[in-house]
Amino acid sequence: MAKTRNFFHHLHPHQVDRRVLDPSTTLGLGIACLTCLGLLFLTGLTLFLYYDPDQGAAYERILHISTTLHFGGLVRNLHFLSANALLILAVLHLTRVFLTGSYRGRRLNWLYGLCLLLAILLANFTGYLLPWDQISYWAIKVGASLAAYLPLAGPALKSFLLGGEEIGPETLLRSFALHAGVAPLALLVLTALHLWRIRRDGGLALPPAEPPRRIPSAPWLYRAEGGVALLTLAIIIGLALLIDAPIHERADPGHPPNPAKAPWYFVGFQELVSHSALFGGVILPLGLLLLLALAPLLVRSGDPGGLWFARGRRMADLLFLLLLLSQLLLILVGQWMRGPNWGLRLPF
Repeated sequence: MAKTRNFFHHLHPHQVDRRVLDPSTTLGLGIACLTCLGLLFLTGLTLFLYYDPDQGAAYERILHISTTLHFGGLVRNLHFLSANALLILAVLHLTRVFLTGSYRGRRLNWLYGLCLLLAILLANFTGYLLPWDQISYWAIKVGASLAAYLPLAGPALKSFLLGGEEIGPETLLRSFALHAGVAPLALLVLTALHLWRIRRDGGLALPPAEPPRRIPSAPWLYRAEGGVALLTLAIIIGLALLIDAPIHERADPGHPPNPAKAPWYFVGFQELVSHSALFGGVILPLGLLLLLALAPLLVRSGDPGGLWFARGRRMADLLFLLLLLSQLLLILVGQWMRGPNWGLRLPF
């Protein structure tokens, strides 16, 4: 009797190591990211039907979606929360892969993952402006100014993002096109390549075990992944019922807030730029990206992939954690401890 095959059989090997079902192996972060991505596409398509990327209409359309449209506020909350959750979960997923050395022998997929993280940042950044309110307007202006610090391509990148030297009608149209067209396509393609490489590489990176403990993917792995997806979905929906996506007063180009801050995921670099434009705007961002891209080549260790904090990778793991924690600290300082004129203040 022929076996029934479906889409999920092509994403998984017939059998997997029993350790894959252990929550400590992956923490469920990959499936949680996929769940947020699916929720983003679903809610994004819904919002796409009602949004108008026009300076004179965008703000009113967001107000209409949030306050008048049946379940519109919930859909927008889900979109907002899943976008931010996807970025946080993607960073945690990258951290898990690095600290377990799962990039060993999988350099191409590691690069796919980094490109995915950049695509997520692009999607969040371009979507931040679409409400066309005061906070998002000036946050995008600051974020585009940060991009200008990049050598050679920086000024051109800023001009491309803004559709000129300053925010104008082209900025909103360009942000919408990137957010609703380019970013989703990039996320779909890179996610497909990422999953294909995982399948091609034989599944998750795990150290060899004696004796091998193999179990069928169906139904055990499917159940575990379904459980993580349902839990992620339940948490996002629960938060969407409690937390509203922000909407501030209409954008006013003549009255900038004090201080004007970049989106929260870039405010750490804004904090660095406030101390040194060269270091914070050029050296550190490019250095971090280069170090991450070359990590599979730079980290020399005989330890197999899939081991948390392996002895041969301790120095690399420590450096990674220090860099990650320093960025988190900078974000906290920039987001909650900077007041008028970028002066330091207590967050309470």
